[in-house]
Amino acid sequence: MRGLGMKYRIMEQTRPGGLVEQVYREVLAPAFPAEELESEAGVIETLEAGLGSLLVAVDDAGRPAGAAFGRWSEASRVQLLAYLAVKPSTRGHGLGGRLLRDAVEAWRERYDPCMIVAEVESPDAPAVHEAYGDPRRRLAFYENAGARALDLPYFQPGMGGPARRVQGMLLLVLHADPSFTQEGADRLAGGPLRTFMEAYLESAEGARPTDWDAKALFKAIDQEGGIPMGRTETDR
Repeated sequence: MRGLGMKYRIMEQTRPGGLVEQVYREVLAPAFPAEELESEAGVIETLEAGLGSLLVAVDDAGRPAGAAFGRWSEASRVQLLAYLAVKPSTRGHGLGGRLLRDAVEAWRERYDPCMIVAEVESPDAPAVHEAYGDPRRRLAFYENAGARALDLPYFQPGMGGPARRVQGMLLLVLHADPSFTQEGADRLAGGPLRTFMEAYLESAEGARPTDWDAKALFKAIDQEGGIPMGRTETDR
């Protein structure tokens, strides 16, 4: 792939080894709060299982400058963009947008997913981690790329148990096959997303949840007519 301004090139890894450990420690770990970031071993296990994709932007010296990590769910045919980050020194030059576009393109071609989704921190979350970037600017970045937020009481599943859930999150749609959109593309069919979320929660938390928050999430996913999706008011 052509690099941004001939300075960076983007490469993809679907197996462990290579730049995975360096990318995790130098790009991902500094960019996310501990409760939102899965372990390095978890990323490697996903790649070993053949369910992961890591796109890495490297400079002329071969050093990672940014990365996008995604996880594929065969049962639901939903692809999750788990993490997207660039080093602070590269921000403002379009590298994040390039990574996002290349990741969505690569995953659409490889998996033919019914949807590609991403988790982001809501600007209205009770606890905003400003040390890891402005959540309003982050959301605007995704929406400028065409992402739409699902109207859901969403939380990131707790890695290790329900007590570790991250509240105040948004689930964005980066791509949806037209056959899964309704009402003039303003609503998303909930069936695949329910299958995805059931497996995601069970895998992360160790059991299928039955608590109030999980029930509220599934009720919103199952609503008649599909899940409303649109832009949020990031310019308030």
